Amino acid sequence: MPAKSAAQVETFDLGRSYVRDGFMRAYANRFAVIALLSGIVALLSLGFAVYVRLQPPTIIRITPDGEATVISGRAWFHKNRLPLFAGTPNDPEPMEYEKEGIIRSFLNDYLNYDYRDIGDRWSDALNLTAEPLRSRAVEIIKKEHRLDQARAAQVRSTFEIREIDPSKQDPLAFTVFGVRNVYRMDGTRETAEQMVNRYEIRLALLNRSATVPRGLLIAQYKETQIDGEAVEPAFAVDNGVFDSGDSHTSSTDTQP
Repeated sequence: MPAKSAAQVETFDLGRSYVRDGFMRAYANRFAVIALLSGIVALLSLGFAVYVRLQPPTIIRITPDGEATVISGRAWFHKNRLPLFAGTPNDPEPMEYEKEGIIRSFLNDYLNYDYRDIGDRWSDALNLTAEPLRSRAVEIIKKEHRLDQARAAQVRSTFEIREIDPSKQDPLAFTVFGVRNVYRMDGTRETAEQMVNRYEIRLALLNRSATVPRGLLIAQYKETQIDGEAVEPAFAVDNGVFDSGDSHTSSTDTQP
């Protein structure tokens, strides 16, 4: 194969250098455009963040009848008065599943506990009760040291609801049947008691609010043992008198 002349080699090398330089310039232009666009996006994002931080908070006032009104914030909200999910005025009476739901929540917290978490469980249960049931229960718990007694005996209680029957005369009255097991330590030996109980519960119908979202609280409560060995009630108000009076009152008659 004949050797290439010096002129041919020089021409070939110049061609390759020109191609490489063109590619480098093309990539440099692309990176410059990308960098410019990224800078613009970053500046816009920073400006939007500053704008949002400088805006006053939007405060919405909800009246008892469910009407929502924007009382502070951007003027655009005031002008357009966006529809807000604030509920309908004059909320209807709670549905049956809501009534049964609060009953289940109360009984599960009240009767399902361990001596290590009994304080939290009873606190959650009392938050679902209305006055004066709550005040009476708290008074008895403190006076008779119920929490200390349960912890000293390492009491455990389990409860299972078997049936919830609504009253035909009072839409807020219910009768609940369930099985309760109570375990306690007697020295080094654990004793167990199983009971079949009937619970008569009456609800208080209140206005829905942030503290009472369902508009329901436990107003009256009575426990009656049907079968099994006797067991001391956790609250003295367990022996309360069941009264089916006005369905919109939150009071209860109890015996000490």
